[in-house]
Amino acid sequence: MAGNLIDLRKRLRSVQNTQKITQAMKTISAAKLRRATGELKKNQPFMDAIRTLLFRIGRHVDLSRLPLFRIRETGRSLLVVVSGDKGLCGAFNSHILRRAGQLIATAEEEQPLVITVGNKATRHFIKREIAPLHAYRGLMSRLSYTDARALSSQLQALFLEEEITSVDFVVTRFHSASRQEVDVQRLLPLPRELEADLEDGDREYIFEPDPDRLFEMLLPRYVDASVYRILRESEASEQAARMVAMELATRNANDMIRRLTLTMNKVRQAAITGELLEIITATEALRRR
Repeated sequence: MAGNLIDLRKRLRSVQNTQKITQAMKTISAAKLRRATGELKKNQPFMDAIRTLLFRIGRHVDLSRLPLFRIRETGRSLLVVVSGDKGLCGAFNSHILRRAGQLIATAEEEQPLVITVGNKATRHFIKREIAPLHAYRGLMSRLSYTDARALSSQLQALFLEEEITSVDFVVTRFHSASRQEVDVQRLLPLPRELEADLEDGDREYIFEPDPDRLFEMLLPRYVDASVYRILRESEASEQAARMVAMELATRNANDMIRRLTLTMNKVRQAAITGELLEIITATEALRRR
């Protein structure tokens, strides 16, 4: 009985320590989520402004001659699979990897090329003997605009030089702290008409330098900003998923602590009752002598 009580106390302390860890991880994830959503909000005005500029200038440019808008009939597609660097975030990584596996398995032509962003995606594809064209390890743990721009430059170069038909991101889109969804977002080729809300009607503009040069200068910046937004959304989704997972883990730890405490109290009460019975029995035996 005493040994059982000692084991229960050890288990209770272990669960209490685990609860402290999950609670701390939840707090850290909440702080990282606020930072990621803050970066998304800061990036949105820039995205809106550059999209509006491209839309206005694009009216005066022949988009069919620009390589980033070119639609190819032959070649291989490229998937950029964005996962987290770490686990303990529920089904966040598994949903991404499952969707990427479905796209690869159902590809009509050649198997798509793969670039991985995040340690989980890299390990997943290497384990399945699918060598990534490039693996960005640890990028999501220290995401910056410089990192996003480096990835964007590589994707644009591959699209222009390697006869790639399309560049798609397999990523988790962030809608809110309680809603995220796995999505496939097309980066390249760019759509012929970039959406923009304009209120200037038929107003005419004078461009300096000429529209073609301005458009070609702005286009790579738009792609860079798009990649940065995609990665930031994935980061926010990961932190939201981890925050929810740690909240559930903390609740489960609370329930287990209550059950263990109740069991320990019952065992302790039974032990005390047993000891009292032994004392009473021994006293009665001495009295009868």
